[in-house]
Order: sequence, then structure tokens, then C-alpha cells
Amino acid sequence: MVEVLVSIAVLSIGLMGVAMLVGSTVATGSKAKFMSMANVLASEKLDDLNKLPFYDPNVAPNPGGLLVGPPACAAGDHYCDEVTVNEASGADYETQTQIVTVNGNPTLTTTTIVHTNTGCVGTPADCGVANPSGGGGSTFTRRWLITLNPTVQTPSGPVTVNGARRVTVRVTLNAQSGGNAVAFQMSMVRP
Repeated sequence: MVEVLVSIAVLSIGLMGVAMLVGSTVATGSKAKFMSMANVLASEKLDDLNKLPFYDPNVAPNPGGLLVGPPACAAGDHYCDEVTVNEASGADYETQTQIVTVNGNPTLTTTTIVHTNTGCVGTPADCGVANPSGGGGSTFTRRWLITLNPTVQTPSGPVTVNGARRVTVRVTLNAQSGGNAVAFQMSMVRP
């Protein structure tokens, strides 16, 4: 009888270890998935900002922005946008604020663009899908900082690059659970 109890105890300890390993693997895989999404979103935003001409009001003439802030973009913050990835429907929603010239006046305009799994890219109404709502996927906040005449590190020491701009994008996952914070940051220097 004692041998049976000892073997059950040993088996229970082994099964608990396997269960903890499986839980850790699932959590690590989930974080890796979100880090990969954040990497793509940061790269995409850098690419979008790099395509704008030097004089575009969204990147010039004044530097600005912050890399940290509240979980959601504040009204009027054109250095911030949000992307919601809805894995259930296959739709990705990007809500962005841009400076658009209307009748010769720069105006902040907020739009939501959806990318569906059927290939439709446009407003939610154009693609026949609902607007993003709370709880409809994973929402990432992208913030960027534009610095004029940045100082960059070279093998021979720091060098100021006059006439250039550094654009740094930071992507964070909103409503994170547990201790698995997801944040990704990348930069580029451009003329």
C-alpha cells in the first residue's frame, strides 16, 4: 500500500511539472506572436512615415511626439495611432490621425481603415464590416517621436547629423494580462 502511495506521489509531481511546462510554453508562444505583430506594425509605420516628403506636415517642420503615454491615443495627438487585430473575423483595423490640408488650412483628421481577410481595404462601411469595438481583438498603440538633427552613435563616437530627422516608433499592446508586457521599438534616420 505504501509503495502505491509513493508511486502516486511521484507521478503527481511529474504531471504537475509537465502541466507547468505546457503553461509556460503557451504563454511564451503567445508573447512571441504579439511581439512579431508589434515588429510588423512598427516597421509598417516607419515605412509609411519614410514615404512622406520632407515638407509634409505629418513629419515636418516641427519635431514632436512621445514614445510613452496613456494606453489609447488622446484626441488631437497626431503622433499616435491604434491598430486592432481581430483574429476571429480576420479583419485588421487601423485608426490614425493625420494632418490634412482643407481649404489651405492644416486640419487633424481621424480615419479608420480596415483590411479584411477577403482582400478589401477601405473604410469599415466600404468593406461591409462593423466598426472596431472594445473586446474585438488585440489593440496595439503606435507612438512615434521625430527628432531634428539627431545625434547617432558611430564607431568613432557620437555624431550629429544636421539636416536629418530620426523617426522612432514604439508599439505597445493594450490591455495586457499577466506579466507579459509587449512593447517593441525601432528607429530610422532620414533626410
